[in-house]
Amino acid sequence: MEIALQDAIPNYAGGLGILAGDTLHSCADLGSDVVGVSLIYHQSEEEGKMFNAEEFLTLHDEIVEVEIEGRNVKIMLWELALKGRSEKSIPIIFLSSNHPDNKKWDRDLTKYLYAADRYTRLGQELILGIAGVRALEILGYNKLDTYHMNEGHSSLLTLELLKKHNHDAKKVRDLCTFTTHTPVPAGHDHFEYKLAYSTIHKALPLEIKEYATYEDLSTTDLALNLSRVSNSVSAKHREVCEGMFPRHDFENVTNGIYHPRWVGGEIKTLLDEAFAGWEEKPELLKDTTEKIDSQAIVAAHKKQKHELVDWLNSRKELFPFEKIEDDDSFGVKTLTIGFARRYVPYKRHTLIFKDMERLRNMGYRKIQLIFAGNCHEGDSFCNQIKQEVERYSHMLRGQIRVAILTEYNIEVAKKLITGCDVWLNNPIPPREASGTSGMKAALNGGLNLSILDGWWIEGYNMNKKAGWAFGNEAFSEGEDQDAHDSKALLVQLEDLIDCYYNRTDEWAERMKNAISLVGHFNTHRLVNEYQEKIWTPKN
Repeated sequence: MEIALQDAIPNYAGGLGILAGDTLHSCADLGSDVVGVSLIYHQSEEEGKMFNAEEFLTLHDEIVEVEIEGRNVKIMLWELALKGRSEKSIPIIFLSSNHPDNKKWDRDLTKYLYAADRYTRLGQELILGIAGVRALEILGYNKLDTYHMNEGHSSLLTLELLKKHNHDAKKVRDLCTFTTHTPVPAGHDHFEYKLAYSTIHKALPLEIKEYATYEDLSTTDLALNLSRVSNSVSAKHREVCEGMFPRHDFENVTNGIYHPRWVGGEIKTLLDEAFAGWEEKPELLKDTTEKIDSQAIVAAHKKQKHELVDWLNSRKELFPFEKIEDDDSFGVKTLTIGFARRYVPYKRHTLIFKDMERLRNMGYRKIQLIFAGNCHEGDSFCNQIKQEVERYSHMLRGQIRVAILTEYNIEVAKKLITGCDVWLNNPIPPREASGTSGMKAALNGGLNLSILDGWWIEGYNMNKKAGWAFGNEAFSEGEDQDAHDSKALLVQLEDLIDCYYNRTDEWAERMKNAISLVGHFNTHRLVNEYQEKIWTPKN
C-alpha cells in the first residue's frame, strides 16, 4: 500500500513505507530481479492541489480493468524506474483509479492512503491485488516465480491467481510468499462477507472461507493460507506471530535500513575514509570500533547535531509557548534525546514524564527532548497525546527543554536521526514488531535507549555497548506496567546522563559500537536473506 521514495510523492504514512522504499533501493543496488507494485494517491481533483504524477512517473498507454460492485473500473498504470548502483534499475508500478472515464466515487478509491471507511479500504486492496496482477501481465511480467505480499493489504492477488490457475490452491501457494509486520490483532484487516461479496463480486471464489476464515474475510489469513512461506520481521516478532497464528510456521528476516539513504554528511565522510566501498558492502561497518578514531566520530556527530539544533532554533513554532525566550532554545552541548513515533497508545509518548520529580532532578539543564509525529485530521487520540506532551513541556520550562514537531517526513526524520545523541523507544512489549528508526540513529553514532522489544533485543544482545536497554524485568500481577517501565527507564537514563557528561571516552566508544550494528541491520543483508529464505522457490 505504501512505498516511501521521496517526500514529494504521497505514497507513504510511516515506517512500513520507509522499509519498503529502503528494501527496493537495496534491490536496485544489488541488481535483484524484482518489480514493485503499489498504489498512487492523487489527494485532490482540484487543480493545484492534485498530485502531479507526470512530474515523477511515466504513464503507460495500457490500462487494466477491475470489477467493483459490478462496475468495470479503469486503472491507470504509472511507472518509476528506481536506479541503483548496479547497471539495473527496479521498475515500480503505481496503480490509480483516477481515470477520467470512471465515476467520481471510483476515482476517489485511490485518493488517499489508508482510507478510513471499509468500502474504500477494500476497494484499494482489490485494486492493489487483482489489478496489480493484471498490470504485471499486461506490462510483460508474465513469467514471475514469486508474488511477494507485503502485509495482508495485497493478499487479494491470490484471488486473481486462483482464477488464472483453475482454483489450484497448491499452484497458488507455490507462487506466493508473505511478510507480516503487525504484532497486534487490530492491525490486521477484516471485512464482513456481506461487504466483500457486494464489492469484490465475481472475483470471490466459492471456497473463500476456507482460506480467509468463516467469520469474516481476513486478509492476513488469506495470505498465510495461500503462501508457500511466511515471515516475521524480528526474532521476537516470530514468537508473537506463532502465538497469533498457531497453525502456521514462520521464517524470520529481521528488518534493516538502506544505509546510504540515512547517513549524515559528516559521518559519511568519516566512513568513506575508513571503509572503501562500505555503501556497497555495509558488512564492513562491523569493524567500526577498530577502524575509526573516537575523537573523529565525536567531532563528526557534533557537526551534524549543530545542524539539527540550528534548524530547531530557527523554527519557533516547534516550541509550545506563546512567547519564545532565549532560554527555550536548544543547546549543542546539551544531551539531546529524540522520540519520533506514531501517536498510538502502545508507543507511550509520555512514559518518560511519569515520575516528573525524578526526571526533573536528574535532567535539570542536562537533557533536551524532541518529540515528532503526524496527527491526521480528526484523530482525537493523537491530538490528546500531543497536548499532554505540551502540558509537560510547560511544567518543565526552564529546566528541561522540549520541542514538538508536528510535521514528520523523510527530510525531518533524517535531521533527527543524524543529529540526536540518543534515540528513545518505549512501546508496550511485545507490540514493536521490529522498528528501524533506532537503526538509523545508530548509523550516525546515536545511542539507543530502548525497551527490549523488536529489533533491539537482537541489537542489544549483539553489542551491549551500543546503547541502554530496559523493561525485561518481571513485574507482579496487577502492578502498573507503566510505573514499572518508567522506573526502569529512568534508572538507565540516569546512567546515560552520567556517561555523556562524565565518562566521555566511554560515550565515544559506545558511538562506534552503535555504528557497527548497521553492519548487520541493513537492507542489503535483508534482501539477500529474502532471496535465500523467502523468494527463491524450493524445488
